[in-house]
Parts: sequence; C-alpha cells; structure tokens
Amino acid sequence: MVARMIVPVDGSHDSWKAFDVALALARAVDGQVEVVEIVSDQSDASLALKTMHERVAETDTTGIDVTTSVEVTGNDVVSALVAVFDRHEGSTFVMGSHGRGRSAALIGSVTDELLRTTYGPMVVVGPDAAVPDFTGPVVVTVDGSALSESAVSLAAAWSIELGSAVWIVQVLEPNLRLPPDVSEAVYTSRLAHRLTALTNRPVQTEVLHGRDPVDAVNTFAASVGASLIVAGTHGRTGAARLTMGSTVAGFVKHGPCPVLLIRPPHFPS
Repeated sequence: MVARMIVPVDGSHDSWKAFDVALALARAVDGQVEVVEIVSDQSDASLALKTMHERVAETDTTGIDVTTSVEVTGNDVVSALVAVFDRHEGSTFVMGSHGRGRSAALIGSVTDELLRTTYGPMVVVGPDAAVPDFTGPVVVTVDGSALSESAVSLAAAWSIELGSAVWIVQVLEPNLRLPPDVSEAVYTSRLAHRLTALTNRPVQTEVLHGRDPVDAVNTFAASVGASLIVAGTHGRTGAARLTMGSTVAGFVKHGPCPVLLIRPPHFPS
C-alpha cells in the first residue's frame, strides 16, 4: 500500500526532516523514497540536484531505494508535484511543516494546495514530531462525524502494513453528563468492534477528557509512543477546513509524531 514516499524539499531543515521520516517509513514497509525539488529556472537545477545528492549522502540510506529529481517549472509548484505523484501509483507525500502560524499558514501553502488537489494520504511532519521507527501504534481521532470516521479505515490499513496496533480516541468535555444507562465509550467501542470484524485484528479505544482536544490527543499519543496520528480533512480550503477545524492543525504543530491526513473522495470540495 505505502509503496513510494515522495518528499518535496526546498533546502530548509523542516523539509529534510520529512526525508528522515520517509526513510524510516520506507524501512518499515519495504518502500522507496523519491526526493524532489521544484525550481523555477533551469539555471537553478544543477545546484539544487548537487545539494540534494550531498544531503542524501550524509544520511544512512542502506537498503532503501532513494532517488532524487529536480523539476523545472514556472510558479506552479503544486502541478509539478502532482505530476510526480501521478507517475507512481501508490505514492504518499511526506511533507515538512514549519510550524508557524495557524491553519493554512501552519501546514504551508504547498501542502494546503495538495490537500485540495489530491485524494491520496499525506504524512505531515510538524516541528515537534520525533522521527519514529513506526513500531508504535497508530492513533486515530474521531468526533462523531462521517469525515473523522473515514480516517479509521485508513488507520487500520496502515497499521496492518506497519504491523502495529490501532487506538481509536475520542475527546469529551470534562463535565459532559450522559444518561446513567449510556457508557461514554459506546461510540468508540462500536467503531472498534466494526473494525475488528473487518480486519481480524484487535483495536483499542480510549475516551479522553479535556477542554483542549489538541493537548489531550497529543499527550495520549506521546504516552503510548504513537507512530502516527491520523485525521481526515475536507481539503476545501486546506487546513482551515480540517475536520475539527484548527484542532488537526494543532496535532501538526504540537504533535509528538507525524500526522497522516486523508481527504476522502466522497467529501466534495
């Protein structure tokens, strides 16, 4: 499933941190990594390629098929990246985030546009994210919406390929009162039961309490040594319309691990 990781770089530390994450993911799933830089002028291509080769040479890539390429285009960086994506079925973008600002500014304009353009999964590496070895569990957050539930099946598929556990997590208000005969875990338990029936793998659940879902989920993910936090996005205007709004942007900005985003095709832009 996760056959090829495409890592767009621009010379920044954050973009190359995504390369380290892509390498770790490739080792976990026997995948390939393609590092690509988009330049606006042919005269910049040689220097960009030289810099990429030097950076790759500094890293232990033993056993991983790593390729580098430079695409020359005008100002349409996204179209150039989509063309690279379309050349390889089963590709996954692994993108760095600079972590400044909120929503679209946080995740970055290129990532933002790619979320609107493609339906494939995308791994976003935030400023506080560690480079995981991908042996830890996959944490997927749900909020009762069909969009958030769409991320559950993606989390399960990735966990099967990674050979890791799945946690389905919901955050409730601290003072939420339910009827005496209703368990607060009924929703997550139902999703877990459905997923277990489909995958024949155990799925764990946790109901968290807190007024700040970002802090609650990130703290939980750190406590279980999560490899990924998984969430869905409408992608209508990028990160500003992520499910749970700026909450998912908070997963990227403050999360202890990379965030796997998906825009399901049945949620039109």
